Amino acid sequence: MTTDTQTPPTFSFLTDNRPGAKNTLVYEGENIAQQQRQAFPNIEPLISNMTAQQAYDKALTIAKSMGWEIIADQPTPFTFEATARTPFFNFADDIVIRVSAEESGSRIDIRSISRIGRGDRGVNAKRIIEFSKIFSN
Repeated sequence: MTTDTQTPPTFSFLTDNRPGAKNTLVYEGENIAQQQRQAFPNIEPLISNMTAQQAYDKALTIAKSMGWEIIADQPTPFTFEATARTPFFNFADDIVIRVSAEESGSRIDIRSISRIGRGDRGVNAKRIIEFSKIFSN
């Protein structure tokens, strides 16, 4: 699940060899993008009037407040990777957030993927939506 289905944020620290992973971090392209847009049309990039640095700092603070474990923090180019755990079964899901400078502020893109399983019952979408709501407030 991603807010940018054309050029999704990529993982650079986490790899397909991460502990317990059965799913690849490689984005599956247009087929999955079309399914995502159909099922979750409201998942889209966050646009902010904050500078990229301010948006990055806020995104990192929100991720920590949501209980995500920050795995890699790269202030340049405003990207970080994290792992979140599902409440009931404690499944690990991996997240990458990319903040880009825009003409009048910044753009925040999020990608969340389950380490195991073919269907996540909307968990990754809910995570992105929750993050987006907190960020926008």
